[in-house]
Amino acid sequence: MALLTKANNKTLFDRILPSFGNPRERIPVWDEGQKMFICEEYESASGHRYYKGIRFCDRLAVVEKVGLYYTWTYIDGIELYAFNETRMELVQKRDYDKVFRSETFVRRETEIMVRNYFEGIMKAQKISMPKEQIEAQVKEVVDGCYKSFLDNDFNLRLIQIIPQIE
Repeated sequence: MALLTKANNKTLFDRILPSFGNPRERIPVWDEGQKMFICEEYESASGHRYYKGIRFCDRLAVVEKVGLYYTWTYIDGIELYAFNETRMELVQKRDYDKVFRSETFVRRETEIMVRNYFEGIMKAQKISMPKEQIEAQVKEVVDGCYKSFLDNDFNLRLIQIIPQIE
């Protein structure tokens, strides 16, 4: 019962969604539609909005740099990070110029980047693997990044990643 009382605390909701004129805590916000955390949102002097979107699984994190210009949404860049113990290391990066953002485009580009990363590591270590097996592994890893944070079976260990996002 104490948890229920604590969860209904007005100050908790005021911190998450304050009334107009009061500052909101800067924490990553989960966007269920895009299946990613929204963070580092800002507006340029010319009125364009930018944000970073981060999605992750237990093996990697994908960072999208998104720009909202007038009525269009562009993808400015995609970064792929692999986990190294308690920190993330950049392993692939692509920048784009005036490319419309769509989920299919981002997913396809992410799959290409993961495949390139796997193939590069395998080549450096002189490991051979059938292309079908590589494709299956790439699809499994990328699909893991599109799992909803709100699902009951979402790996609670991944909550440790949120401080990395901040």
